[in-house]
Amino acid sequence: MHKKYRHLSRDERGKIMYLSMWGKKASQIAVLLGRHKSTISRELCRNVSPYWDHYTDESAQLKADRRRKQASQRYRLKNERIRSYVERKLEDGWSPEIIAGRIKLDLPGCTISHEAIYQYVYHLDKPERDKYIGYLRRSHRRRRKRGTGKAQRKSRIPNRISIDNRPVAVERRRQFGHWEGDSLVSSRNSVALYSLVERKTRLLQLERVRRRDSKRTARAVIKRLGPLMRTPMAASVGTSPRAPILLN
Repeated sequence: MHKKYRHLSRDERGKIMYLSMWGKKASQIAVLLGRHKSTISRELCRNVSPYWDHYTDESAQLKADRRRKQASQRYRLKNERIRSYVERKLEDGWSPEIIAGRIKLDLPGCTISHEAIYQYVYHLDKPERDKYIGYLRRSHRRRRKRGTGKAQRKSRIPNRISIDNRPVAVERRRQFGHWEGDSLVSSRNSVALYSLVERKTRLLQLERVRRRDSKRTARAVIKRLGPLMRTPMAASVGTSPRAPILLN
């Protein structure tokens, strides 16, 4: 297993300065500090003070801090062709996910991930950042960290039986009379379609529901399955907390 790299500390840089002034070589300093020889050699080469013409810990620390800051602000999408394509498609209303999937067809040989596009947008300087954030479907001024969304709601149905526990005959579609119900909900209003699918025959029943609540959903199910209820039937429902439990 590879060891995790540790940046040189201010104290270590002070020791490097004094040891180098005493004539110690990079390999000797590396042994004394418990560091790799290449780490010390690189430190001595790129952090020479422009004023004193030799290594100083203060100058080295300032340069290291500047490099670390610039690394966190590194400009994304350096490829001009890809950047122009991404910006144009964002202005056309495309999501980063669609752009990432389509660019391979429109620009053969070019690839970009949707995550890189989000990083590019959220690291632009104002007013460009606000402009392109406005093109995103979810125009958050600050991007949420992964895994910090709303927790999944728990079902409110008491004594609920998981769909994973249904009999093998039902799972393999061997018996007629087992129905699956689900709501198709519009994001703009409360109107919904309630769908019922018989597992064996794939028979589909649809009923429009003005409001997605348990009473209206139950009436829709009774209306659609009433004529077919001569034999015992069962229905498995989705994860919606408002979905009714249907028994034989």
